[in-house]
Amino acid sequence: MAFLLFSLLLTSVLMPGLSLAADESKEDKNLPFDVRIIIDISGSMKQTDPNNLRIPALNLLLELMPEGAQAGIWTFGKYVNNLVPVAVVDDQWREKAKKSALEITSLGLQTNLSGALNDAAWGLKSDSGFQQSVILLTDGKVDMASKNDPLGEQKNTSERKKLMSEVLEKYRNVGANIHTLALSDLANKNLLQQIALETDGLYSQAVNAEELMKAFLRAFDRAVPAEQVPMEDNTFVIDGSVNEFTALIFKSKNGSAESALLAPSGARYTELDHPENARWHKDIHFDLVTIKQPEPGTWIAEADLDPSNRVTILSDLALNVEGIPATIFPGDKLDVAIKLVNEGEVITKPEILRLTDVTMRVVTASGREGSKVLSDPENPPSDGIYREGLYRLKELGSYQVDIVTEGRTFQRKRSFSMTMIQPIEIKHYPDEEKGVYRVEVRALSDNLDTERSRVIAKIKSPDDNTIIQSVVYDSEANAWISEVGPTKGPGEYSVDLNVRGITQSGKNFKVKPETIVFSLPFVTEEIVSATDDIDEKGVGASAEIVEAEVPVDPIPEETASEEVAPEEAQPEKVEPKEPEATPEVEDIAPKITMDDVSETVEVVEESDSEEVDEGLAWWVYVILVLFNAAVIGVGVWWFMFRKSGAAVDAQTSMDDGTIADLEELEDDFAGDFDSLDEGEEEEIPIASDDASQADGSQGVGDAGSLDSSPEASKPADDMDDFDEDFSIDPDEDANADGSVDTDEDSWGEFDSDKKE
Repeated sequence: MAFLLFSLLLTSVLMPGLSLAADESKEDKNLPFDVRIIIDISGSMKQTDPNNLRIPALNLLLELMPEGAQAGIWTFGKYVNNLVPVAVVDDQWREKAKKSALEITSLGLQTNLSGALNDAAWGLKSDSGFQQSVILLTDGKVDMASKNDPLGEQKNTSERKKLMSEVLEKYRNVGANIHTLALSDLANKNLLQQIALETDGLYSQAVNAEELMKAFLRAFDRAVPAEQVPMEDNTFVIDGSVNEFTALIFKSKNGSAESALLAPSGARYTELDHPENARWHKDIHFDLVTIKQPEPGTWIAEADLDPSNRVTILSDLALNVEGIPATIFPGDKLDVAIKLVNEGEVITKPEILRLTDVTMRVVTASGREGSKVLSDPENPPSDGIYREGLYRLKELGSYQVDIVTEGRTFQRKRSFSMTMIQPIEIKHYPDEEKGVYRVEVRALSDNLDTERSRVIAKIKSPDDNTIIQSVVYDSEANAWISEVGPTKGPGEYSVDLNVRGITQSGKNFKVKPETIVFSLPFVTEEIVSATDDIDEKGVGASAEIVEAEVPVDPIPEETASEEVAPEEAQPEKVEPKEPEATPEVEDIAPKITMDDVSETVEVVEESDSEEVDEGLAWWVYVILVLFNAAVIGVGVWWFMFRKSGAAVDAQTSMDDGTIADLEELEDDFAGDFDSLDEGEEEEIPIASDDASQADGSQGVGDAGSLDSSPEASKPADDMDDFDEDFSIDPDEDANADGSVDTDEDSWGEFDSDKKE
């Protein structure tokens, strides 16, 4: 009955004259694919891929390549070889490509990366009628010079410049993406990241050869995005609109020898026993099963459980997602648009959208994850487009974003990999010689246009004053350098950077690193004497005098002077008044030892009345120094008391629905943002930027939360239900045009450069 209802609704949606929005980008997304695969066969691959897993990884891509696409394969070492010419993909092409893949070795002497990309650009055109992309695998760097060539580095540098300027220009001109894959730490990761950045491609890294296949798969998903259905515990649902599905089932090393598929009717499909409408490819590492006109219902895969197991489908009913780029930077804001389309038309019928749940799930670079339900049955979007802002991402590495829609009779899923890179290097350290804190911003690639790139610094001093300034580029140091001194007095300083980079080709990127916090002036481990009259032992201003009974021979009566009282014959034991708490000084001040006291006693015994007067003056100096230290201690105490009081005043009460000082919690939170299995979902309100700046508190929006409804607050004990590394923007912060603005202020947006 439910399926009939949905079918009637869907049919009514597709009838002419109903309110349907056109998919503005369908003309590009419906084009077939042109994929060029480039594989490194240099000698270093013997160590990084000793079992030659490049072959099964390539076979996986060949099997996944859709009908109607065209593809080609290149290998490169010192020389470039077009292993499989570009041609239309069909069964005959696949078989030929698999046989050619057996020729992949690790015998190349050098790494002619520039030549490989140059040759693979053959035939690419801006009006080719294909979505064009390249998947590049290498474990090395540009290396075209022989080992003993005295001009080797010069030649390699020239080759890199040629690659970044001339070769990549061919791909940019035709809109082709290059997805780069680094195998091992030996690869020039900075160069591969730059290649991906210049061509809007995905950069990823396989830690070892065992991860190579799944890394290849991530790149392939970017080159050939495919519709999926969710697969949970090897179970998935196929609806009546699906014309074909392909199940990819990975095998573990100690997994089952045979995989099988159970159809809704109970039929069991295997490699050796399956109907004519099924094609089964068996590999030592995976099984790939394609079934045309599959039976609707729930299917089960009898196989090893693996998070990378997946089911792609061909269907007129599809999930369209925009706004998730392949390469991102710290501080980027992603405006995500999600819509269900049928035959290229956006579904806007409220009766359908009310029966559809839309969920976003994000897995961070460190493996933590969170999810949020984006749909509201009571308020479906009038234009059929769900908009969300994904921001506050800060971990470098690979992210996974999954969008899942689930109706009463269908399920759809789209998965995206994206990589956060840092095209710049930031170093900061105290320069004790100058008494300043030094911040350096340096490009990781020589392809950065330093004349057009800019760095802005926002410096906050202990008195809460803020200075915004442009950081000067030092050509000798090849870096933007900012030096911060204690111009506003002692205490805590912070520096926020905003980097706007432009590559030589004109590619723009923006980076907002984490805040740099430090204290000025620097605390040194040596206390300098306040006066030259202090003895050679260097007794500090707040030194402790160790009490001890020192044996002293009595002075004979006949030698006693009438001007010196008997009690002055021996040095008085003086206990100076201790200053108020100055632990930093006391901890490092030297202590007077027994030897020091003995030496002092000897001086007094041998001195005449004039020397005694000098000794008394010495104690006066000590008392003066101690008094000064006490005054400083009181000042420090007052400063700390005032600062802590201000911090307390800045916090917002939990009763107000705002969580204060989230940054102090750091990485204590892990796990799912929404505990959907614990009853009713509880959501965290997000404080507005204006409120946060007014009272100095930090709301949940700054720390990062997937749940952002203003209806309820979450107690501090439940804070591990979200991950502060990223956040999905609250609906109320969306602009009128659907975009999201999450900046606290506009200080680093380079508004003055818009004319450029």
